[in-house]
Amino acid sequence: MFKKKSTDADLTQIDWAQSDRSALLCRLHTGPVPRTPAITSSGWGTDVARSDRRSVAAYLAGRGDLRTAWWNLFCAAYMRVVPDATIERAMYTFHRFHQTITLARLEFAHSVAQTASDVEHRGIIAAVRRSVAREMER
Repeated sequence: MFKKKSTDADLTQIDWAQSDRSALLCRLHTGPVPRTPAITSSGWGTDVARSDRRSVAAYLAGRGDLRTAWWNLFCAAYMRVVPDATIERAMYTFHRFHQTITLARLEFAHSVAQTASDVEHRGIIAAVRRSVAREMER
């Protein structure tokens, strides 16, 4: 039977939260049945540890993002190089280093995207001029 998606109700008479919730619940139950027993009918309690690349479960399953390897390498080097080093200080320095690299990578990606957009819309010469001008502002 054909199911009508819209009603003739005014916008003020529609309960948008209820319609969004029912659409979400319909989408949750249309896919294949997951293999994990932790799935509940509402979607809460889903075990996503094996699919999250940052988790220990994913690392043990061979799908990790090598954070553990980077931490072990950094910690070993830090403990050998820094006098009176502690694990807490090594962890603080590691996270500070990781944050600096992440922000630099994101800034570089943004700069490349801006330059690509400038090349597409204004041409190569104008893109080079704008890139040089942006770098001179820093």
